[in-house]
Amino acid sequence: MDENSALRPVYVQKADMATAQLTSGGKLVREQVDNFIVVAIKEGKMLKLVRVTTISRDEREIPKMTTFGSRIWHAATEMEELPLAYRVRPGFDKVTITTAEMQAQVNFPKYFLKAQVEGPRFQQTMIAYLGLHSARDWDDKILNGDTTSTDDLLALHDGMRVRMTTNTFAAGTAALSASILDTTELTMPDEYAEQDGLAYFTSRRARAAYRREWQARIGNNADANILNNPPSSYGDIPIVVIPMIPTTLGVGANETVVLYLNPKQFVYAVEEDVELETEYSKKARMWSVIMTARTGQNFEHEPATVQTDGVLST
Repeated sequence: MDENSALRPVYVQKADMATAQLTSGGKLVREQVDNFIVVAIKEGKMLKLVRVTTISRDEREIPKMTTFGSRIWHAATEMEELPLAYRVRPGFDKVTITTAEMQAQVNFPKYFLKAQVEGPRFQQTMIAYLGLHSARDWDDKILNGDTTSTDDLLALHDGMRVRMTTNTFAAGTAALSASILDTTELTMPDEYAEQDGLAYFTSRRARAAYRREWQARIGNNADANILNNPPSSYGDIPIVVIPMIPTTLGVGANETVVLYLNPKQFVYAVEEDVELETEYSKKARMWSVIMTARTGQNFEHEPATVQTDGVLST
């Protein structure tokens, strides 16, 4: 018995007993971790689009095979092997994901549980609650992570915007238009241009500007191509609004970006050892629930992405 357990009301004891049913050391069992991740993915905007995985250690290397080159087939001569110049081999590389620890703490007064006690289901409710509210923060980290940031969460890892540097286009402080979307698409290298799942990801304000252009073009001279393509896409490529894409970039703090990629290229990893612990403060008459997790993130193949900056967000 701990020093203040005798002072706790019965309903608090019940809730604490339910939480104490966690495995040794406060670690969640695999089913609970999976439930937490499923809830977070369901509520996230970007989180549900990227590739989310669990890992069993602090660092994981994902092997990948890159392109063979421009051509692998050549004319054959019977009983002769291909000349050395015609022989090819794949490129091999790896993606390293290193996790970093993060923590969430929820405080509530002791009498909060009086009407909320759920017995053995208390821990599942709290896990789901934390998963629900993790989605926005994880979306932010995926998109805006920057190891030079003064924000403690964003400084853990570089996110999409920081990592997408191979293929870029500068819109020149202009409103989002068909021309910008067209150039963004053409900036993608030919070898990745027809990959599945490509979409434009941008802010709500940028898409609104594109809609205004679309509406102005219809007028009295509408053509079938415009009418058959809604303003939520450019041709057959979706334009997806992501709330956590910033709209205060650039010198004038009035710019945003367009990210063009298949989001499954981005891996968000959660280490399996997720912990959930409770703590009661007699002096503060307050309960705390603390969740600790380790996460990491990286692109599987960043050269298959395009980032366009300098897009007006006004």
